Amino acid sequence: MADIQIYTSGSGNWSKPAGCKIVRLFLIGGGGGGAGGTSAASATGAPGGGGGGGGGFIEAVFQASDVGNTEAYAVGAAGTAGSAGANGGNGGNSTFGGTTVSQHTAYGGGGGVNGAAGGNTFGGGGAGLSGAAATSTGGTNGGVNGVSNSTASNYGRGGSAGGGSGGPGGVQGGITFWSGAGGGGGGGKTSTPTYTDGGPGGTSGNIGFLSGTLPAIARKRSGYGTVPFPLQIGLTAGSGGDGGAASATVAENGTVGTYGGGGGGGGATITGGTAGAGGAGGSGAIIVISE
Repeated sequence: MADIQIYTSGSGNWSKPAGCKIVRLFLIGGGGGGAGGTSAASATGAPGGGGGGGGGFIEAVFQASDVGNTEAYAVGAAGTAGSAGANGGNGGNSTFGGTTVSQHTAYGGGGGVNGAAGGNTFGGGGAGLSGAAATSTGGTNGGVNGVSNSTASNYGRGGSAGGGSGGPGGVQGGITFWSGAGGGGGGGKTSTPTYTDGGPGGTSGNIGFLSGTLPAIARKRSGYGTVPFPLQIGLTAGSGGDGGAASATVAENGTVGTYGGGGGGGGATITGGTAGAGGAGGSGAIIVISE
């Protein structure tokens, strides 16, 4: 039977099981937090907060002899939720190794951006394969920049960007296959005024360590062929949080992303109302399978 260790918070040391031959590593970086919504006068548009960007994903397979008896790990923290009128926080990096095997890193997604009255907001950038994202800048080698009033998708292993939002409804967060998806943009207030819904969070095709039988592509990648996965691991990866709806009184908050997913942006409101806060990003995760 495989020895499976799952870490979803904190840091420490992983210990190599005696007699194992292969060590498989899966890392997800933390998702960026969604930004809070904006308030504005009746005749001025107010944007909802931008969704957070998704954390990146990497995998690696080692011979057991290449890995130390212990290796350090640290799980990337979730990007913090932005309060009304504030940006979301960047997600943290997830790391493994550095004792014998070189340190491997899955970078965090960028926090969503809060926009000024009458303007637009930007979703946080998705993490890159070679670098973390900032609030509106994609990470190096694979990240996608946050965008205004447009979806942004990344089918690679960098994280996907969060949705932006202007006066119209919030934009859906970017979708992804392997990594963390972007959070949806918060709903905006138009100059009419009308109040719009937030965008849905982006979806992820999941990373392949789901409960039950693996999808065909993941079975091929993992080396298990057509054999069902031996244990239920119980993690799905990367969906972004939904953006909150705008309101004349109390706008909705964005919702939280799952592992590596960006948080949704908060909804906008009219002056005198209460704008919504963003949702926190999903924390990172680390899975180490020894056989």
